[in-house]
Amino acid sequence: MIMFLNQEKLRFPDLRFTILRLFNQLKKRREDNALTRRTLKIASARLDKWVKEGKYLTSYDSKEDILKDLDLTSDELNLYCKIKFGKPFLSWRKELRMVDARRMLMESPDLPAYKVGMAVGIRDKSDFRHQFKSATGMTPTQWRKKYSRKNLE
Repeated sequence: MIMFLNQEKLRFPDLRFTILRLFNQLKKRREDNALTRRTLKIASARLDKWVKEGKYLTSYDSKEDILKDLDLTSDELNLYCKIKFGKPFLSWRKELRMVDARRMLMESPDLPAYKVGMAVGIRDKSDFRHQFKSATGMTPTQWRKKYSRKNLE
């Protein structure tokens, strides 16, 4: 009987420690979730403004320059894009650019493809051709021929 009581005394401090540890973990998760919600709200507002201003068409020298322009950290931007778009930031930006490029190719049939590339922020014509082909499965010229207004009418 005495041995049993001694074992109970040993278990109680362990149980108390476990409960306190679990409580602190839950508290930390709650704080982290609040921080995440705040971060996502800030990132959303800044990216919305960035897109509305057409800055996704700007040819930045590095991702760090984009982060400075957005006033976000790499982790904040990555978290937002992963949750909101399900893809990395640069892939999402490339999609925005390719949507504009396809529109421009249709609306301006006489505009050379390399100028379309420059207009959507891709300075190098071979890089634009490669990015466009990876996004659509066709070169800009092939896409323009297939989807020109004349062929659609």
